Amino acid sequence: MRSVSTLLSVLVLSANFLHANEWEKTYSDAIYAGPEIYYVKRTKEGGAKQTGTLFGARIGYDHIKRYKLYWGAEALWAQGILNGKNDIIHLKSQLTDINVEARIGYTFQSKCWRCASFTPFIGAGYFWEKNYYKHPSPLAVHFDNEFSYIPVGFLSQIFLTPTFSLGLNAKIRFLLDGSQKVSHDPEHDNMTLHYDERLQYRIELPMTYFINWKCTTLAICLEPFYEFREYGHRANFPFDFFETKFQLIGATLKCFYVF
Repeated sequence: MRSVSTLLSVLVLSANFLHANEWEKTYSDAIYAGPEIYYVKRTKEGGAKQTGTLFGARIGYDHIKRYKLYWGAEALWAQGILNGKNDIIHLKSQLTDINVEARIGYTFQSKCWRCASFTPFIGAGYFWEKNYYKHPSPLAVHFDNEFSYIPVGFLSQIFLTPTFSLGLNAKIRFLLDGSQKVSHDPEHDNMTLHYDERLQYRIELPMTYFINWKCTTLAICLEPFYEFREYGHRANFPFDFFETKFQLIGATLKCFYVF
């Protein structure tokens, strides 16, 4: 009985590794889309604080294959209302995040041990951050922050079962040419403020379930994340830019078509 039990265990493990390898072979190109929701905490030098929730969508494409060049691209749009205060003054604004990014890298992946993979990458991206104040804020000023950046990071994945994988993704943004346009101020002309470009980072924990349906591979992924954005203090004329920080906690629900 012990030998039969051992044989069955070996067969089950072999089948699992075989299926995992089959997933590795099919998971070379993927298109994904889905909703994204996140809680935002915004703090500004001088005491202003705001919080709120943004709702949006993320779409993307990844070409990722064992010991091959990796390339991918994605885009995000999200919007929501922030509320807060500066001392005793109530603040309310509409925050909009728009982001596009392209990446290139290389994938290292094992053949047997649950197809564990590691994909370092570098890329280029652009970010639009629009924070438009509204009643009951004292002034309905519009702040349009834009910057290009270089993302450096990695993707990783390991199959815990033949159809379920867990990953850890991380990236750092190196900002370039950041500026903030200020408009709709009834007391001043439109102006452009510059700030010190600080490192920003994002950490993701994708949990993906794969499905074979009529000879088609589909997947659904729940991806919790944490993101930190910071813009440093810089002297400008006629007003200085005050240090501003954003902390984001949320999740993306991605639906994949794998081919």
